[in-house]
Amino acid sequence: MNTRVGRHNLNPLGWINPSLLKQLMLPVVSLWIACAILATSAAYLLAGRSTNTSFDRLLADDAQALSAQLRWNDGIASFVANKETADSLVFDSLSLSHYSVHTANGRKLMGDMHLEIPEIEARTDKQALFFDHTGRHSGLALRVVAQRIQPSPTDEAVWVVVAESKEKRRQVKNDIASAIFLPALLAGFVIIPLFYYSIRSALSPTRQLSALVVAHGDDNLSPLPVDQVPQELRELVAHTNSLLQRLQSSVNEQRRFIADAAHQLQTPMAGIRLLVGDMRRTQKADPSQPMDAEVLAQLDEVATRGARMVKQLLAFARVAENSAAEPERFDAVDAVLEPATRWRNAAQTAGKTLQVVNNVDPAQEFFLHGSPILLGEVISNLLDNAIRYGGSHIELQLHHHQNDLIVQVQDNGPALDAHAREHLLLPFWRGNHGQPEGSGLGLSIAQRIIERLGGQFALADKPGLGACFQITLPCEVQSFSSRDIEEADGTQA
Repeated sequence: MNTRVGRHNLNPLGWINPSLLKQLMLPVVSLWIACAILATSAAYLLAGRSTNTSFDRLLADDAQALSAQLRWNDGIASFVANKETADSLVFDSLSLSHYSVHTANGRKLMGDMHLEIPEIEARTDKQALFFDHTGRHSGLALRVVAQRIQPSPTDEAVWVVVAESKEKRRQVKNDIASAIFLPALLAGFVIIPLFYYSIRSALSPTRQLSALVVAHGDDNLSPLPVDQVPQELRELVAHTNSLLQRLQSSVNEQRRFIADAAHQLQTPMAGIRLLVGDMRRTQKADPSQPMDAEVLAQLDEVATRGARMVKQLLAFARVAENSAAEPERFDAVDAVLEPATRWRNAAQTAGKTLQVVNNVDPAQEFFLHGSPILLGEVISNLLDNAIRYGGSHIELQLHHHQNDLIVQVQDNGPALDAHAREHLLLPFWRGNHGQPEGSGLGLSIAQRIIERLGGQFALADKPGLGACFQITLPCEVQSFSSRDIEEADGTQA
């Protein structure tokens, strides 16, 4: 057992055909992870943009503070604050700031650096310019603001340039990302187990339902309880109960069939054993005495009855299991009329008449999908019963109503009583006609065959008639014009 469990756990197809819990967990967790990544990335980008905007504003304020220390005398620019004051104006505790105050022609007024950037020298507007710069020798990445100051056209133009390292911006963005991502990561360790146990708890009714089905066993086909089942599963349980009910009916029918078949076969088998025992006793008493012709005739009659019963039992089982021939499209009228020609001689031999009344419109053809041989067996069975047990006149009638083909087999024999009409279609039931050769399966087989064809088989109530069996078959109707009928008749002629 342990080996089997281990193989099952190592089965790589477990996620190809996952359980319902995995199927629910996978999209929920994937969606949560995707949303967490998307939210964290968006927050990181927005934080980086906000950080850059804030630091650029501070950098512009430093340049503005340096610009406030400029003076012009007769158009000549000068920086009135000393270096210590200028350094304090751009002081930053996070990173060292660099600055330069110089004229447009390159005269240095104050500062510790000079950025040789042609774009700055070419600009003539007073709007602050922000750009990134990498030092040639140090390789340090800088964020730079440059502002051109010229109070009047006659005054000397001065550039105030302030630069700071981009490292502090990167550090602040990383701190913000950590502050966002780490709580989301920690929340995942709480949320994902909550998802798992919530979904597992929600699926507990399915496990209980499965346990109920397993607890039923092979012999228990009682309906499943619906009270504790969630609304989403009630339809499934209702269909399952309906299936169990049909299965119970089928099992009960099969058990009755087996019991009735054994009971019916017991009689001819007992007769055969009795006759064979009588013959053996006769032979033992006088071996030279020939076989009794009367006993042999009785033995042949009992054996024939047993063989007929076995044949009908096999036909009943074949129709019940729906294992007949492959379905085909056939003309239902031809399949019904064909057996009548074969049973006319049998009716004449029995001193009876068989009449066929065909009221089907010749301009229409009625087609069925199934086995024409089985439908012919139904008609043969009904005609055989009528000849054996019915009156002297038998009729096979055909007519139609819309797409339904209606077939009736009736005779003018004695009327059936209420008890006979109630039990006539039950398997193994035989009427009080005094003839022992019947098995009581013919009408049950006929009813099953008609139901397999999608039709209805019933005992019609017609006063003055002995028995009238009616078959209603829903057909596929194909209509022809009168010209087509004339051409067909001419071809047959």
